[in-house]
Amino acid sequence: PFLDVCSGDWFYDAVRYVVANGFMNGTSSTLFASNGTMTRAMLVTILWRLEGSPIVEHDMKFKDVPADEWYTEAVRWATANGIAEGYGENVFGPNDAVTRQQMAAILYQYAVQRNYKTDAADPAVLAQFSDGNLVAPYAANAMAWAVKEKIISGYKEWVEPLGPASRAQTAAILKSFEENVKK
Repeated sequence: PFLDVCSGDWFYDAVRYVVANGFMNGTSSTLFASNGTMTRAMLVTILWRLEGSPIVEHDMKFKDVPADEWYTEAVRWATANGIAEGYGENVFGPNDAVTRQQMAAILYQYAVQRNYKTDAADPAVLAQFSDGNLVAPYAANAMAWAVKEKIISGYKEWVEPLGPASRAQTAAILKSFEENVKK
């Protein structure tokens, strides 16, 4: 139903899948914002909603997560369950673009918490990509796992670990996660 998602687009099937399964919505009734940026708050909110939007008792000290935002409980849940962490000095970065390596790390931790398929992958698999050496140490195992499980694929010879994930890429990654990991 989105004007910016056409049947010939590489992400068409992925967007149909995530919308049909309630993982993602459009940014309006007529737009998906395929090229729009996926934020850290958006990603943890998707996972939180998949879990039924549970309320958890967890003291958060993030100075950039107000008590009454649409993503507050999702951030609380994600941090309480070790799925996502903040940055250094009590900052979560809810409006920061989620990078592809952050997405891999968050999805890996989510898979671990849900007892999904998390067979170890050798970070050496990242050497096949010209920018594989740019993957941060904290994300190396998760990124290798995501590549091995065909959740995140490279583009030509690039895996783009530091690149922001678009909403279309996120739809494709979530569809691949469901098909390849959540079995």
